Amino acid sequence: MPALLKDIVEVFFGRGKVDIRRRLLRLILFGSILTFALMSVLSMIGVIATWSVLNERGAELSESAAEYIEQFAENQARLHMLMTVESKARHIRADMQSIGIDVKYIAAQMHRILSEPQNYPPIALPDPRVQSIDTGEIYVFRSRALDQNRNPAVENEIALASNIANSLKVIANDFYEGYQASLLIGSRHDYIVCVDIDVGDTHPVVFTEEFMNDFVPSERPWYRAAINAGDLTYTDLYISADGYPTIDCVTPYYDAEGIAGVVSIGCNIDSLYNVTVEEGARSNEVNFIVDRAGYVLLSSQHNGIFEAGTDRNLAEYKNLSTLINRMKAGEKGVELVEIHGKEYFIAFAPINIEGWSLGTMVATEDVIAPAKVARRNIERQMDDFKDSIGNLFAVLTIIALILLSRLLYVMVRSGAEVAGNFVKPIQELTDGVREIAGGNFDKKLRIRTGDEIEHLAVCFNAMTDELQKYMANLAKVSADKERIATELDVATEIQASMLPRDFDFGRSEFELYATMHAAKEVGGDFYDFYLLDDDRLVVTIADVSGKGVAAALFMVISRTIMKNFAMTMTGSSDVGALVACTNQQLCQNNDAMMFVTMFVGVLDLKTGRFTYVNGGHNPPLVYRASEDRFRYLNGSARNYALGLMDAAEYEQETIDLSAGDVIYLYTDGVTEALNESEELYGDDRLEECLNRTSTGRLSVEEILAAVRKSLDEYVGAADQSDDITMIGLKYRGGAHD
Repeated sequence: MPALLKDIVEVFFGRGKVDIRRRLLRLILFGSILTFALMSVLSMIGVIATWSVLNERGAELSESAAEYIEQFAENQARLHMLMTVESKARHIRADMQSIGIDVKYIAAQMHRILSEPQNYPPIALPDPRVQSIDTGEIYVFRSRALDQNRNPAVENEIALASNIANSLKVIANDFYEGYQASLLIGSRHDYIVCVDIDVGDTHPVVFTEEFMNDFVPSERPWYRAAINAGDLTYTDLYISADGYPTIDCVTPYYDAEGIAGVVSIGCNIDSLYNVTVEEGARSNEVNFIVDRAGYVLLSSQHNGIFEAGTDRNLAEYKNLSTLINRMKAGEKGVELVEIHGKEYFIAFAPINIEGWSLGTMVATEDVIAPAKVARRNIERQMDDFKDSIGNLFAVLTIIALILLSRLLYVMVRSGAEVAGNFVKPIQELTDGVREIAGGNFDKKLRIRTGDEIEHLAVCFNAMTDELQKYMANLAKVSADKERIATELDVATEIQASMLPRDFDFGRSEFELYATMHAAKEVGGDFYDFYLLDDDRLVVTIADVSGKGVAAALFMVISRTIMKNFAMTMTGSSDVGALVACTNQQLCQNNDAMMFVTMFVGVLDLKTGRFTYVNGGHNPPLVYRASEDRFRYLNGSARNYALGLMDAAEYEQETIDLSAGDVIYLYTDGVTEALNESEELYGDDRLEECLNRTSTGRLSVEEILAAVRKSLDEYVGAADQSDDITMIGLKYRGGAHD
């Protein structure tokens, strides 16, 4: 270093003749300084430009992802609201239809009793005018006129008709929990055989003085409605003699003379509403029922537009007219409405009883609140990412400055050494070569000696041109590889974080473990598992067509759609419908024509019943503890892979598991693993491997490890050709087994 400083001082400040050596050394020094300054400026421009592009693209990506999540959340909320309100409407309709079946049955029994009196003994039932009647107790009630003027023939008919008590008792015992109802037969002679139901309560029935004095069956609205209809019908909503809002399902019954009376089951509509609509409803939603005219019959809102019992016709409200007209027309759907300056989603579906329609209202801010939280999380993560990149750029800038300084030092030192030996043309050539070796590829040798030295200089000039092209291409390729590697590393971390890794549910009924090894940085396989409730476990394994980033993106979409639909399932019988809905969603806008094979199963932890749909996936193997052997589960259903046909239907199947039974799920990366001779691992070798394992004494994690070990030994040094994913599920038996 001191010698180099001495040369520099001599070049700039030395006295005497300025020889070629000094001239060349000065040229080298000026060139080095200029190069250093130019490279520094270019580096700073590159850093600033890269940082600006990163900020711009990061903001665009953050906004795009946030908007997508918000739209997706809104669509899912609309679908969930519509499915929920349809389920509640079907529940109400099913209950009313079931009541109609019971009414028809009682009418048939009454016709048989009155037509075959010789087969039925006279029966005396309690009379509320004489004794107290408990809820659920069957009694006979005569109108005031009939009680004061008892006719022997009518009394005989009452004793005969009282045989209907057994049928009423059976239906009353099977009535739905939470309902308040009255089951009765009302005779044309103005007596009734009746039972009052208030499930879960056995207090005495309270008979009002008005009821005791003025109740005449043949004059009641339900009696007249049945006589006028001549068949099964439902009455309009009215206030019963007990003061409850009531709707009756009625039908006439007959004897030899014609209509002998009417069978009626009258439901307290408040109890029907509470059981079918409000039970399980969220605190932030409003449920209401609209009749065929547009009036609110029942509602969970006690003060507002949807308050029940008012004279307001909702169709008269401008912002509600479209919604109410659709409800009156028996349509179903989801509407966005504005009420008092606030937006709400209202889902509605027809009940198909007396033209009624059920609606559920939720504020839009409650629906999209989770999406806003997700948006903030994405923005925060992008900010953290930009901070990390900024720190990285700062470190790289410092390193670049150090390297450039070192390069300047090397260039100066090389120039000094070349200049010291440059005396003749060969020395000029040597200096030029040294300068080129120092990184100055723009250097051109101009030697005119007319001999081999000139030819050598021409060759060196051609070489510098090729080196410039090579270095430019090398820099571009290196930058592209680094960018792709960085993106793949991030994608790998994201994909790994999406797969569940916590296998400890704290449950004694089952044991679960899963693994996934991608063939590339990111893969198309995935698995998932979660509890729908305390008694149902969902297990999913799938394989997306193709590999790499495209397959990973399609995997994320498939897993998200499947789980969102699964959380809306009401029973294990919905597995086929769950897969069909997922397939239909995946087929939409699937321009890339990708598809996914999928196996979805729901395990009932109490009974061991495993309901599953195999959508074109590899058949699992089932270990039976009683046989101590694995066998392939080859169901009879032939289902398509998902994403191919949006109208495809999926058939579900079931098997019953006993304590100790194991289900082994896998993707084709297991059976299609290739060894160094490109031979498949195969189905038979997998079955043999599992049956060699002492399954009864091992955990599912150890079983999967045994299969992985067998695969590694078979494949040897060959590269992994496909993603390898496995799930092991052992059923230990119900909690009370």
